[in-house]
Amino acid sequence: MNGIWDDIVRMLEAAGPRLYTGVPGDDPDIIDAARAAGARFAAVQDQRSASYAAVGWSRLNDRAAVLATATGPSLLNALIGISEARASRTPLLVLTTTNRDAVIGRGGFQEFPAAALGEGLFTWTHRVASGADLAWAVSRARYLAEHGRRGPVHLMISPEVADARVGDPAELPVRAPMPPGQSAETLAPMFEALRAARRPVLLFGGGTRQTEVARHGLPLAAALNALCLVTASGRGVFPEDHPRFGGLAGLYLPEESRAALAAADVVVALGSQLEETALMGWDAPAIAGRDTAAQLIHVDTDPSVLDRAVPAHYPVTCDSGVFLRLAADSMGRPTDAAPWWRPWQPMRVDDGAGIGTVQFWTTLREAMRDQRIDVLAQENGLADLWGYYAPCFTLPLGVRSLVPSEQTPLGFGLGAALGAAADGRRVVAVGGDGAFLTNLPTLLAAARANADICFICLDNGGFGWPSLSRTDTTIVDFDAGSAISALAGATGCGAAVVSEPHLLAKTLRTALAGSGPRLVVVRLTDRPPFPPAG
Repeated sequence: MNGIWDDIVRMLEAAGPRLYTGVPGDDPDIIDAARAAGARFAAVQDQRSASYAAVGWSRLNDRAAVLATATGPSLLNALIGISEARASRTPLLVLTTTNRDAVIGRGGFQEFPAAALGEGLFTWTHRVASGADLAWAVSRARYLAEHGRRGPVHLMISPEVADARVGDPAELPVRAPMPPGQSAETLAPMFEALRAARRPVLLFGGGTRQTEVARHGLPLAAALNALCLVTASGRGVFPEDHPRFGGLAGLYLPEESRAALAAADVVVALGSQLEETALMGWDAPAIAGRDTAAQLIHVDTDPSVLDRAVPAHYPVTCDSGVFLRLAADSMGRPTDAAPWWRPWQPMRVDDGAGIGTVQFWTTLREAMRDQRIDVLAQENGLADLWGYYAPCFTLPLGVRSLVPSEQTPLGFGLGAALGAAADGRRVVAVGGDGAFLTNLPTLLAAARANADICFICLDNGGFGWPSLSRTDTTIVDFDAGSAISALAGATGCGAAVVSEPHLLAKTLRTALAGSGPRLVVVRLTDRPPFPPAG
């Protein structure tokens, strides 16, 4: 028996299956309890990789994965992944085993003031005082993580409490709060602005859901004759092969859609925090303020998000699905008006002596369309950014997207792929050579778990962004592809290297069709700046 860890697993599983991950401790902990209970678990050897995997799983399932840590370096090594959950409002339950009560404040081994991390990082931090305190603490932690503002919560448990037994803990109530209430009457001013709009734009963020966009968002866009954009975290909720799809907002927006956004008279942002990356290039009058011609309707369940970055004409505290349903019902039938925007055009690739960055992404797009892929996990390095640019790459229908949020920790996409694969999904994980170098434990963990992940390493010979700002790139240049390929091969992963353009498509198709952990190193011959000029 594993003390209260068995009880915690029983309570959480009754509220919905979830992933339990982390580095196993000296003594049996919640990962051992999850394994004994037949729950989904992933025992890894690096806390940072575990935190990325937990966040990746939670994003795909909209429930809190459980990340097991211990006070000191274990927790500190996981902080980057926890900060990613905080920034992206991803449910996450962090359990930290602390020092014994008797030695706290007396120089205990690896003692660290974990409670001090609460402000600015966790939605809620609580030290479990006793076995009797456990059921309430776990229930509240899960509730706060998965509802309302959402994000990471932190329960600290001392060895004395961990050795206790609750007995037969009551099952956690499976409850969810009602979404912030709105009605057609209270939203009438916004709907009037939408009816009067001639150049409307709908922006779908990570707080929206694919089902509600399909059921209500598409009819609303058809009734309004609206151009539709997504944020990077909202990618996948709107079909990217749809004629109304204008691309990813902000830094990644195609030139044609950027011009349309500047000309828009109403912009509706749904489920987005409107972080800096999503705002890049949004010139006046689109969202510059209340006194401009364009009107911004900002819809979010968290009122603290509204007006934080951009003043909105109509800040609306409301569930995005509720808003879309009421708006679609209010607008009526589809219009037969012609699109008021100019559609973006796919990029053309010129044949060269080697494989270019744009060529890779356009080739991957075609290769993925012929395969059953569930999830695309991406990094955010220089070569990766072209995968966010619609003229270069569009997400195939049915493929979920896992990307870093505004924190953009290097290696997050690769680690998040572990969580997706632990959920039984077929995953493609694309990252630069720098991202692979910072997250090599992910390859080892994937091999050990026989995870169904096709890793693709974009090897351009160094750190892309710093190389663009330097005249002397010596200290940011390196040759890592061979070492990464050798490590993958040593762990049992199938590994391939491709550098010739005429072999790229075949190599990618073969790798995508495979199973288990495998790696393709793509040798790139360029480092094109992003966004593209013109």
